[in-house]
Amino acid sequence: MTAQATAPITIVSTPVLTRVGGLPCDVLDIAGPAARGLLAELAAGEERLRELAPGLIDMCFALVPRLDDDVPLRRRVLSGKRALNKLAPLPWDEEVRARLAARVTAEDAAGVEDWVRLTDARAELTLKLGDQLAADRAAAVEGLRRALASPGFAESVALAAPDWIRHGRRRAGSARDLKTLYSYVSRAAVKTSPFSGLTTVGVAGEQGLGRARSRASATLAHQALQRLARDERTAALLRYRPAPVRPGGPDEPSGLLLHAEVMIAGGVIWRHDRVVEADHALPWVAGLPAPLTLGELLARIGGERPFARFRRLLDTGLVHPMPPWDRAEDPLPALAVLAEGGPIPAGDLRRAHELGATAHRMDVGGRIEAAAGIQRVTSGWAEQRDEGERGPSGLIYEDRETDLRLPDPCAVPEVRADLESLGARIRPYVFRSHVYDLLVERFRAEFGPGGACRDPLGFLMRLTVDRDSNPPLDAASAADLAARAAPGERAWLPVGPTSAPPSAGLLFQLEAAGYDEVAAGRYRLVLNHFSSGGGGLFTRFGALLGDDFRRRLAAHVVRSRGGVRCRELVVWTDCNTVQAECAGLLPPLLLPGELGAASGITLDDTVLAHDPADDTLSLFDRQGDPIGLAYLGLIPQHLQQSYVRLLAALADPWVNASPDSDYTLTKAHELAPLCGGDVVEVPRVAEGRVVTRRASWVVPVGAIPAPGDDGDARFAVRLDAFRRAHGMPEEVFVHQLGGMGFGGTGDRKPMWVSLASPLSAGVLAQWLSPATTHVRMVEALPERHLQPQLDAQGRRRVTEHAALLYWPKDGSA
Repeated sequence: MTAQATAPITIVSTPVLTRVGGLPCDVLDIAGPAARGLLAELAAGEERLRELAPGLIDMCFALVPRLDDDVPLRRRVLSGKRALNKLAPLPWDEEVRARLAARVTAEDAAGVEDWVRLTDARAELTLKLGDQLAADRAAAVEGLRRALASPGFAESVALAAPDWIRHGRRRAGSARDLKTLYSYVSRAAVKTSPFSGLTTVGVAGEQGLGRARSRASATLAHQALQRLARDERTAALLRYRPAPVRPGGPDEPSGLLLHAEVMIAGGVIWRHDRVVEADHALPWVAGLPAPLTLGELLARIGGERPFARFRRLLDTGLVHPMPPWDRAEDPLPALAVLAEGGPIPAGDLRRAHELGATAHRMDVGGRIEAAAGIQRVTSGWAEQRDEGERGPSGLIYEDRETDLRLPDPCAVPEVRADLESLGARIRPYVFRSHVYDLLVERFRAEFGPGGACRDPLGFLMRLTVDRDSNPPLDAASAADLAARAAPGERAWLPVGPTSAPPSAGLLFQLEAAGYDEVAAGRYRLVLNHFSSGGGGLFTRFGALLGDDFRRRLAAHVVRSRGGVRCRELVVWTDCNTVQAECAGLLPPLLLPGELGAASGITLDDTVLAHDPADDTLSLFDRQGDPIGLAYLGLIPQHLQQSYVRLLAALADPWVNASPDSDYTLTKAHELAPLCGGDVVEVPRVAEGRVVTRRASWVVPVGAIPAPGDDGDARFAVRLDAFRRAHGMPEEVFVHQLGGMGFGGTGDRKPMWVSLASPLSAGVLAQWLSPATTHVRMVEALPERHLQPQLDAQGRRRVTEHAALLYWPKDGSA
């Protein structure tokens, strides 16, 4: 198919997922109408002073030369001129103004009296504003505290910040504690990032059942497994796998080894598989079968102290313990069966599991104790980390379903038509990655056109040897970046049955007074972000939302691939909790180190083959049937590393370069040139009802009014003048754009800020990193009072919908 061929059909698939804010929007009504009115009066008065100032300054300029006969009065006029330039009160009492009136026109004298009246009114209004803001601040803090009594909210914060809750900091008695409380309340009220009850999820078109699911972190099981493997009392109860070794290429060493290392950064844990030269390891692991018992390993190792040698093999990553649980099992109970008499009491393993599995039924106190209990029993499981290194965060994982009835936006013909229209705009920008081209090119070079490879792992390893750089892969990535602006014919290149069709996950919001307005076509659709349309955005909620949801999601995956039998690709299932939650929708393709499954096959059970007819690659099982490979993890596939990145590119070789996403992280190339000394407005982009980019402003941090010693009233006036000068709305989301090199773009989630509230702007000042030079301030669209979803009390809840779009490979439905 070419760009000039028949327009591709956009399929809006099912299910549709809705994310629901955990608190009503109105908990953020922290800027009262009285304060807004006073600020408006002050702004109007300030504008009138600006209008008067030039004429009165000219009056003073003309008057000074004529006051040689009254030097004291001339001095007063000069000081008044300085005050006029500053829009400050005039230093003239009634007697001075009377003397001046005799020397100026009646119009100028009236202007002076207007100035005095306006500056006196400004002083009075400022005093009133200070009193009002003090009352608003007290009410806002009390409202933030009351939010902790909302069902599900405090329980969720108890998982996110147990220490803060445990030590009584929720009284918001200090600026730091107020910032913490504010950040969690605003996250639950206006953001839609699922975590416990801060944001719940549900299936659009259905009544939510309020279900919840919790578990102990998968990282704990990984740590326990490593500890048991290193202890002579329990090591023999486990089975082991040697690190995979494959032959090198013509320019490679005699062997390559897949070295796996678990990494922790920012509290997140993942497994980094690196392909390294294996010459040093060949004597130890070459020819070893898998799985192995400890006895078989020790017999192979030999020597006077074989177990010490065995531990060194563990430390160097040449041998790995195999998890004694599969994707359908809870890991800690499985380990408890093996742990009797070992370094970790079996009771501790069962206790940690039980605390995690039942946390979703606990109140705040129970959750705090559960987290503390898990911390106590697991504190000795991990190997000693480097001093100062942050350990994995989140000992307890929880997802929650909404209890609200959720209308299906895609059941509204106008909404579906808008999504299909968006699909038509997006499709020419979804193009085949150059990384896929690299796979095809290197495959042809090694196996020839129409060739077959019975060792796909070895082939992929040879392409990703860990060195200072990988020029072919780096060049392919650079070519993808260069093609984003104008993909052209790359959007229509073919892929084989293994690979997904072009797809997109659309995250969008609706703005309307209610769903009856949506049904009548009176709404605004705001596009937030793109994700893959393969289904990985939804898989983490499969166990929570039930079998029917899983069946519909699995049907989407198979349907989008034209009915080809599919297998899931999910990595880090042994150590990363959310990735483990994503697994289990389809029979898996198992990579080294991943959790097993009775229905799984490994890469060694597959054949990678080239189709010379369309120059594509496909994966087949040993019976010759194509495998539809579906990457279903939550972690974006472009963040995968080493050979896994290539395999993920084979599964889903498409790059979505559509400019219609309003996601700050993807806008670095557009925003960086705007980061100068001035505030730069980026206008809203809309077509009919659909907004593809919100209005935003790139702002130097130094241009943002900061709290001072002059009180909230004057701070509020500065904030109000700042936003009015640049045409900003009161409510914005603030994104930090990083420091030198723009490398920090999007490294923190945005903060909701009311520019009418000194409290909110004060939290913003605390939140900004010292390294941040610029921020992007984005209009908060949809507005809070136009969120159509209501809760049982009739209060508005922020919602965001996730819909899956795909374009069939043959262009037909």
